[in-house]
Amino acid sequence: MKLQPIEYRHLKECADLFVSVFSNPPWNENWEIESAFSRLEAFYNIPMSHSIVAFLEDQIIGFAMGYIEIWHQGKSFYLKEICVEPTKHRSGIGTKIMDVLSQNLVNIGVNKIYLLTARDSPASVFYSKCGFCNNSQIIMMSKTLL
Repeated sequence: MKLQPIEYRHLKECADLFVSVFSNPPWNENWEIESAFSRLEAFYNIPMSHSIVAFLEDQIIGFAMGYIEIWHQGKSFYLKEICVEPTKHRSGIGTKIMDVLSQNLVNIGVNKIYLLTARDSPASVFYSKCGFCNNSQIIMMSKTLL
Protein backbone atom coordinates (compact mmCIF):
# COMPACT_ATOMS: atom_id res chain seq x y z
CA MET A 1 0.00 0.00 0.00
CA LYS A 2 1.25 3.47 -0.90
CA LEU A 3 0.10 6.66 0.87
CA GLN A 4 0.50 10.15 -0.52
CA PRO A 5 -1.22 13.55 -0.51
CA ILE A 6 -4.35 13.72 -2.67
CA GLU A 7 -3.84 15.48 -5.98
CA TYR A 8 -6.66 17.07 -7.96
CA ARG A 9 -6.52 14.25 -10.51
CA HIS A 10 -7.44 11.77 -7.73
CA LEU A 11 -10.72 13.47 -6.83
CA LYS A 12 -12.92 11.65 -9.36
CA GLU A 13 -11.79 8.23 -8.15
CA CYS A 14 -12.11 9.39 -4.53
CA ALA A 15 -15.68 10.53 -5.29
CA ASP A 16 -16.46 7.11 -6.78
CA LEU A 17 -15.14 5.44 -3.63
CA PHE A 18 -17.03 7.91 -1.41
CA VAL A 19 -20.33 7.05 -3.14
CA SER A 20 -19.68 3.30 -2.92
CA VAL A 21 -18.87 3.54 0.81
CA PHE A 22 -21.63 5.88 1.95
CA SER A 23 -24.43 4.37 -0.14
CA ASN A 24 -24.06 1.10 1.80
CA PRO A 25 -24.94 0.20 5.41
CA PRO A 26 -24.75 1.60 7.96
CA TRP A 27 -25.03 5.00 6.24
CA ASN A 28 -27.33 4.21 3.30
CA GLU A 29 -26.93 7.75 1.94
CA ASN A 30 -28.11 8.62 -1.56
CA TRP A 31 -25.04 10.32 -3.07
CA GLU A 32 -24.64 11.19 -6.75
CA ILE A 33 -21.09 11.13 -8.16
CA GLU A 34 -21.34 14.81 -9.14
CA SER A 35 -22.31 16.00 -5.65
CA ALA A 36 -19.69 13.77 -4.02
CA PHE A 37 -17.06 15.17 -6.39
CA SER A 38 -18.19 18.74 -5.61
CA ARG A 39 -17.97 18.04 -1.87
CA LEU A 40 -14.44 16.64 -2.10
CA GLU A 41 -13.35 19.35 -4.53
CA ALA A 42 -14.56 22.01 -2.08
CA PHE A 43 -12.50 20.46 0.73
CA TYR A 44 -9.50 20.13 -1.58
CA ASN A 45 -9.68 23.84 -2.45
CA ILE A 46 -9.89 25.13 1.12
CA PRO A 47 -6.74 27.00 2.10
CA MET A 48 -4.83 24.81 4.58
CA SER A 49 -6.59 21.66 3.39
CA HIS A 50 -4.71 18.47 4.09
CA SER A 51 -5.46 15.06 2.67
CA ILE A 52 -4.04 11.62 2.13
CA VAL A 53 -4.90 8.85 -0.31
CA ALA A 54 -4.10 5.14 -0.10
CA PHE A 55 -3.27 3.12 -3.21
CA LEU A 56 -3.06 -0.62 -3.67
CA GLU A 57 -1.19 -0.97 -6.93
CA ASP A 58 -2.85 1.78 -9.02
CA GLN A 59 -6.27 1.67 -7.36
CA ILE A 60 -7.43 4.11 -4.68
CA ILE A 61 -8.59 2.07 -1.69
CA GLY A 62 -9.00 4.83 0.87
CA PHE A 63 -8.57 8.49 1.64
CA ALA A 64 -8.97 11.16 4.30
CA MET A 65 -9.64 14.87 3.82
CA GLY A 66 -9.93 17.86 6.06
CA TYR A 67 -8.46 21.22 6.81
CA ILE A 68 -6.47 23.08 9.43
CA GLU A 69 -8.13 25.76 11.52
CA ILE A 70 -6.37 28.31 13.67
CA TRP A 71 -7.65 28.52 17.24
CA HIS A 72 -6.37 30.44 20.25
CA GLN A 73 -4.76 27.19 21.49
CA GLY A 74 -2.98 26.59 18.18
CA LYS A 75 -3.74 24.64 15.04
CA SER A 76 -6.54 22.07 14.92
CA PHE A 77 -7.47 19.79 12.06
CA TYR A 78 -11.11 19.22 11.14
CA LEU A 79 -11.34 15.73 9.64
CA LYS A 80 -14.21 15.99 7.19
CA GLU A 81 -14.08 12.62 5.45
CA ILE A 82 -12.33 9.30 5.69
CA CYS A 83 -13.35 6.21 3.81
CA VAL A 84 -11.94 2.85 2.84
CA GLU A 85 -13.01 0.46 0.09
CA PRO A 86 -15.76 -1.69 1.71
CA THR A 87 -14.05 -4.98 0.81
CA LYS A 88 -10.96 -3.72 2.66
CA HIS A 89 -12.65 -2.76 5.95
CA ARG A 90 -11.01 -4.17 9.10
CA SER A 91 -7.72 -4.72 7.30
CA GLY A 92 -5.78 -1.88 8.96
CA ILE A 93 -5.99 0.55 6.03
CA GLY A 94 -8.09 3.14 7.88
CA THR A 95 -5.79 2.94 10.89
CA LYS A 96 -2.72 3.38 8.68
CA ILE A 97 -4.33 6.38 6.97
CA MET A 98 -5.08 7.93 10.37
CA ASP A 99 -1.57 7.19 11.69
CA VAL A 100 0.17 8.76 8.68
CA LEU A 101 -2.26 11.70 8.59
CA SER A 102 -1.71 12.30 12.32
CA GLN A 103 2.08 12.23 11.97
CA ASN A 104 1.96 14.57 8.97
CA LEU A 105 -0.16 16.98 10.99
CA VAL A 106 2.17 16.81 14.02
CA ASN A 107 5.07 17.60 11.68
CA ILE A 108 3.40 20.88 10.69
CA GLY A 109 2.44 21.90 14.22
CA VAL A 110 -1.18 20.72 14.46
CA ASN A 111 -2.02 19.80 18.04
CA LYS A 112 -5.54 18.38 17.73
CA ILE A 113 -7.86 16.56 15.31
CA TYR A 114 -11.62 16.78 15.68
CA LEU A 115 -14.51 15.33 13.70
CA LEU A 116 -18.23 14.59 13.68
CA THR A 117 -19.60 11.06 13.40
CA ALA A 118 -22.77 9.14 14.13
CA ARG A 119 -23.16 8.02 17.72
CA ASP A 120 -22.86 4.24 18.27
CA SER A 121 -21.76 3.63 14.68
CA PRO A 122 -18.94 1.43 13.38
CA ALA A 123 -17.16 4.70 12.58
CA SER A 124 -17.33 5.82 16.23
CA VAL A 125 -15.81 2.49 17.29
CA PHE A 126 -13.03 2.97 14.72
CA TYR A 127 -12.30 6.51 15.92
CA SER A 128 -12.20 5.33 19.54
CA LYS A 129 -9.62 2.70 18.56
CA CYS A 130 -7.61 5.51 16.95
CA GLY A 131 -7.55 7.43 20.24
CA PHE A 132 -10.48 9.80 19.75
CA CYS A 133 -12.93 10.43 22.59
CA ASN A 134 -16.22 12.24 23.08
CA ASN A 135 -15.91 15.90 23.99
CA SER A 136 -18.48 16.58 26.70
CA GLN A 137 -18.05 20.36 26.31
CA ILE A 138 -19.42 20.43 22.76
CA ILE A 139 -22.80 19.59 21.30
CA MET A 140 -23.82 19.55 17.68
CA MET A 141 -26.75 21.80 16.88
CA SER A 142 -28.61 22.18 13.61
CA LYS A 143 -31.49 24.19 12.18
CA THR A 144 -33.59 23.07 9.23
CA LEU A 145 -34.09 25.88 6.71
CA LEU A 146 -36.11 24.21 3.93
